[in-house]
Amino acid sequence: MKRRILSTLLCCVCAALPIAAQTAVPEGMAQIPAGKFWMGRAYSIFLDSADLLPRDKMDDRPANNIYLDAFSIDKYEVTNADYARFVDATGARPPWHWPQGKIPNGEERFPVFNVNWFEATDFCKWAGKRLPTEAEWEKAARGGLDRNHYSWGDAEIDRGEERLLAPQTAGRNTSTAAPAVIGRRYAMAVGSFAPNGYGLYDMTGNVMEWTNDWYDGNYYPFMPKQNPKGPETGRYRSVRGAGFFDQGGHGEEKTVNYRNFSDPDLRSTTIGFRCAK
Repeated sequence: MKRRILSTLLCCVCAALPIAAQTAVPEGMAQIPAGKFWMGRAYSIFLDSADLLPRDKMDDRPANNIYLDAFSIDKYEVTNADYARFVDATGARPPWHWPQGKIPNGEERFPVFNVNWFEATDFCKWAGKRLPTEAEWEKAARGGLDRNHYSWGDAEIDRGEERLLAPQTAGRNTSTAAPAVIGRRYAMAVGSFAPNGYGLYDMTGNVMEWTNDWYDGNYYPFMPKQNPKGPETGRYRSVRGAGFFDQGGHGEEKTVNYRNFSDPDLRSTTIGFRCAK
């Protein structure tokens, strides 16, 4: 009788817990809760009022109040070491810049790059995951700070303060202060920058990241308001996150709403990825 009562109580407690609390988060991933967020640029900039932005640079407007189911996403970008295990297990092609097909010395913890969209997709499938949708990537990058400009909040950070986001020993050259978030010549080891509110690292300033979506510059006015997965077809795939080499424009590349795209066949030194589930 006592055992039956205890079993009943445990069932009631589990039923009362949120679904996210009942589901174990995979190792190395962070759980992003279900709910709504504003996707896109929910604020104006001076270029709007001056009518100086070309139409194709307004692809992050209008902002949409989007609902997403709960999902998990990797805390770190996929590293060279991660990708090497995939190459060894599947016989996949290593990135072309690896000497003799091996990771460059000392760069095991650097994000993998020179991987096209199809190879990134294959890696995620091999790992039992998938590439995140563009909406998932943006919600994750916001770190729970709805309508914020950057992954760290709303405050603009000048080049003197950007070093605060990374430890003094980050990067290849440890003899100087940590480099700025963007405008560098090389990537850094994953985890070099402080995590956002969801515990995700390097959402800004390391490599840009593939998403699963096709890219359409006119998608936002017509996007679904629940679990959008991008257009059904397209020529380019969406790429998110300011890369280490970005340094042009008016700093909009650093914002979490900034959109980019690339040919899915392209292997680039500035594009990597992380997986979702």
